[in-house]
Amino acid sequence: MPAKPAKRKSAANKRSSRKREGKRPIASRPVMPAIYGTAKSAKGLLDWEWARQRLSDSHNYVIVTVRPDGRPHAMGMHGLWVDDDFYFGTLDTTRKAKNLAANANCILINDKLHELVIVEGTATKIGYDQLPQGVSDASKKKYGWPIDPKSGGSIFKLTPRTVFAFPEKLFATALTRWKFE
Repeated sequence: MPAKPAKRKSAANKRSSRKREGKRPIASRPVMPAIYGTAKSAKGLLDWEWARQRLSDSHNYVIVTVRPDGRPHAMGMHGLWVDDDFYFGTLDTTRKAKNLAANANCILINDKLHELVIVEGTATKIGYDQLPQGVSDASKKKYGWPIDPKSGGSIFKLTPRTVFAFPEKLFATALTRWKFE
């Protein structure tokens, strides 16, 4: 039985649903070895809202970037999932910012590992004027501080390419991969 989407929708999710209406990612099964005994048919695939809700509701995230020498770098951080993109700030002197300047490819992981969502995509530096309306207020509500251009940091927008869902209790039936085109 597929997981039920969360009942409440944040304001960001409502905007996201309207913005990308008709442009939802395509759901399929991730490639898994047969030994795991996971479903192969489309029956039981999760709806995109399932992943979107978990990405929006996470308080903490892990971002994985690539160092210039090819070694991975993982770091915990805060951010906001809005309009099916992830926004976060960091100082240009941080390892993740330096890594992203050299290689925009990265991975984002939500904080609830029993309902694991993994986002593969690219992160690009954007101006404060490119943030969606209401993001600073959403940051203040979620973390206690607004996104402030006076903070001295840079803002990044992570655009997903592929998203994976691994719900622990529904592992055999609900594994889902979404591809953005």
